[in-house]
Amino acid sequence: DSFGIGAVKLNVLIYIVWNKVKNIQIIVNEEKDRGLILTGSITAYLRERGVEAQSCVVRRNDVLCFDTDRLPECLITLGGDGTFIQAACKAAESGIPIFGINLGNVGYLTEVEKDNIFPALDRLLSGRYVTENRMMLRGRCVSQESAEEGLALNDIVISRHGSLRAVRYELFVNNRLLNTYDADGLIVSTPTGSTGYNLSAGGPIVEPTARLILVNPICPHTLNTRAIVLSADDTVRVRVVGGRFPQEYEAEVSYDGGRNAMLSPRQEVTISCAMVEARLIRLGEESFLDILSRKMRDR
Repeated sequence: DSFGIGAVKLNVLIYIVWNKVKNIQIIVNEEKDRGLILTGSITAYLRERGVEAQSCVVRRNDVLCFDTDRLPECLITLGGDGTFIQAACKAAESGIPIFGINLGNVGYLTEVEKDNIFPALDRLLSGRYVTENRMMLRGRCVSQESAEEGLALNDIVISRHGSLRAVRYELFVNNRLLNTYDADGLIVSTPTGSTGYNLSAGGPIVEPTARLILVNPICPHTLNTRAIVLSADDTVRVRVVGGRFPQEYEAEVSYDGGRNAMLSPRQEVTISCAMVEARLIRLGEESFLDILSRKMRDR
């Protein structure tokens, strides 16, 4: 028994030593940190402790790039959930874990609040953290001219473009027609994204490490339509049929509220679980339900 206890302690010690972070890139939303004052303080704090730290200002729809010869061991985002999501998609492609500091409003993904930044950095640098894998979605839009793909941590939204009239969508699951909707759009969400647009549209809240796909219509013209919960192994196709009237309507596909692609009638987007996952750094003991309860009370 004593040998077993010692082995457990040794394993924990090795985990802590090997997870110390020495190379960090800070992704900053300049609108949340005017003059980059907080960014400068964090960068100086890290460098004083022997960490190689660089900062990068991002704006909405900016494409992040990393030096492939020397990838950062960790990303820290300064902003809200939008900044975090923007960085997370690029980080997932390179397998880089990401850690969020909340300078926004709700902050379901950005774990650390402004008052706790430096104690949290100390935990990160000493290796006292765990990583949490979150499933992502990959969408592929096919038109006569081209095919375009995108990743999403939260959701892929297909919505009307232009006219305020409802658009008719056909929803296929594993190549079988499941339903037809006259609606403003459809939200296809991950569990992580269940507290985003899906929540605003009346969809269910899901534990974020689960593996499933949510499909939720936006303002459907019906009395009985509900969100649908699918397996992460399912493949979803959404086809734009057109409007309820003779005119034809276009729709747009949005990845995490950012980059858009256009769909004309009879064109479609195929959505499935992505091969890559986002790796979120978690420092505290607070569970998802604790965070959810606190955020709801704060609002």
